[in-house]
Amino acid sequence: MIPQCVYYFNAMSFSSNFLFSSSSTALFPPRPSISVFASATNTSRFKMSSDSLPPLPENRIVVGCGGVGLDFLAAVASYPKPDDKIRSTSLKVQGGGNAGNALTCAARLGLNPRIISKVADDPQGKGILEEFEADGVDTSFLVVSKEGNSPFTYVIVDNQTKTRTCIHTPGYPPMIPDDFPQSTMSSALDRAGIAYFDGRLPETAIFIAQEVIVIMFSNVSLLLVIKCTTG
Repeated sequence: MIPQCVYYFNAMSFSSNFLFSSSSTALFPPRPSISVFASATNTSRFKMSSDSLPPLPENRIVVGCGGVGLDFLAAVASYPKPDDKIRSTSLKVQGGGNAGNALTCAARLGLNPRIISKVADDPQGKGILEEFEADGVDTSFLVVSKEGNSPFTYVIVDNQTKTRTCIHTPGYPPMIPDDFPQSTMSSALDRAGIAYFDGRLPETAIFIAQEVIVIMFSNVSLLLVIKCTTG
């Protein structure tokens, strides 16, 4: 598991079980114990029972900035030795990335997420866009580069040790603040109730977070969530 630390900032309060807005209305319950898997080739989508969820907040707009990608998950009987040639027991292709996963979950919980990230105009990028749109994630603020490559990860799942090894190829060219002009940022943050950052795309994240902090001082209902990751 990748080490991580999560910070929650708003003008009011935080508890270990619930996040609260200025109206003291619970936004999110403790994370449910569920297994969710969405394949790019599988049209079935996970749906939670309405009985398992609290009432949705009035402001459902969540803006997330960070990593997205395409994961190629190859399960093997055991991890290969150097120079081995082995066969996978299964192969699945699905969207990934910290921000991508978080906003996909938000969409499936009934919120209205907007993703800020960058992909290329390649097969991986098109797959990422299609999966977001199928889940209801707003991709209006996803930058698409005409050249380069979208982020992707080869994941070797060892069935014997129940571990996984990730080989990540970052997207190129990387996202920079110039990819996201002020007018676009204002539109992305318009009426947002939560801003989420996963620690990826640091230059762009800092640029956007500065604007979020300005908004927070004038709108105490905006919640800032920062997730720091390593590895």
